[in-house]
Amino acid sequence: MGWDYTHATHYTRTGAIDKKAEIDELYTWQNDTKKYEVVRSCMVGATYYAAVKATVLSTGEVETFAAVALTHTNNRDYFNFGVKTMEESMGPCEDHCPASILSLLSPTDSEYANSWRERCRKNIEAKKDPHALKNLPVGAVIRFTLHTGESIELLKHAAAYQFKRPFWFCQSSGRYMPATRIPANYEVVTA
Repeated sequence: MGWDYTHATHYTRTGAIDKKAEIDELYTWQNDTKKYEVVRSCMVGATYYAAVKATVLSTGEVETFAAVALTHTNNRDYFNFGVKTMEESMGPCEDHCPASILSLLSPTDSEYANSWRERCRKNIEAKKDPHALKNLPVGAVIRFTLHTGESIELLKHAAAYQFKRPFWFCQSSGRYMPATRIPANYEVVTA
C-alpha cells in the first residue's frame, strides 16, 4: 500500500492535472480473464472514490466494489502525479464517499468493507445535522472545553479579510480557529 508516481497524461483546460481522469484510466482495464470498469467516480478534496465493476469473462459474474485513492501532485518533477490506491476491503481511513457511489456497490461479507461503508453513511448523515458546523448560520456561537480545561467560545463570522467563506472567531483572544480544529463535542450556545 505504497505510493506510485507517474507522469500525468490528463490535464484540465487550465493546465492542472485531471486527477479523476488519471485514476479512472488506472481502474479501467481488461485481460484474458477479467474486465474492470469505473461505473461512477468523484473527487472529494484530494481523495478519489469510485464504484468499480469487475466482470469475470468466463462466467459473466459481476461484482461492484469501492475504490479509494489518495492523490498528490508535484509539478516540479517529471513524475508529477502520485497515487495511493486502496479498496474498501482494506478498511481505508478516508470515509467521505458519496451516497451515489455507495448505492452502486455489491453486497459483501468483508468485515472491513462493511465497517467502512457504515462510517461513510454516518458521515453523510452528520452533514445533514442542522447543528453541524457547516450548517450553522453566520452569528452562531459555539462553546467547547480544551483538553487543558480552558473554555473557548467561538462566533461564526461572515466572510471577510483573507477569508472567502465564513470563519470561526474567538472574540476574547482575537484569533480565528479553523473548523478542522474544533472538537466534535462542542455545544451550540446560540444559532
